[in-house]
Amino acid sequence: MGVIIRDSKVEDFNDVLCLFGQLWPNKELNPNDLKLVFNRGIQSETDKYICAVENEKVIGFCALAVVNNFWQEGTIAYVYAMIVDDSFRGKGIGTSLLEMAFDIAKLMGCKKIELDSGFPREKAHNFYEKIGFEKRAYLFSMDL
Repeated sequence: MGVIIRDSKVEDFNDVLCLFGQLWPNKELNPNDLKLVFNRGIQSETDKYICAVENEKVIGFCALAVVNNFWQEGTIAYVYAMIVDDSFRGKGIGTSLLEMAFDIAKLMGCKKIELDSGFPREKAHNFYEKIGFEKRAYLFSMDL
């Protein structure tokens, strides 16, 4: 059985949580808070979660939100989480996840799809540029 790309389900959370540990290895994760965010996104009309599954285990995850954007004079899809398990990278899974995200964004009337990625994730940056993303801005962040 090969890799299947599908909509995420509430039951996928524990596998996704493990992937977050790979995405943010230096961050102390709060499973309870993350589960609240995950469940809220699953129920959202504007957020879409998709995952790559092999042998009933989630090995990749992509979360996107459709948001208003003045610069684009319409809506964009913003990918706010994207991760493929370390042992499955380089096999086209990330590309498949993003292709489904592109399809979702088009169906939802988005003019563009955007994402941000941490400075240390240079391999991810190369991957994004390889599939057509361009560096366009810096992300600025501040704790509240």
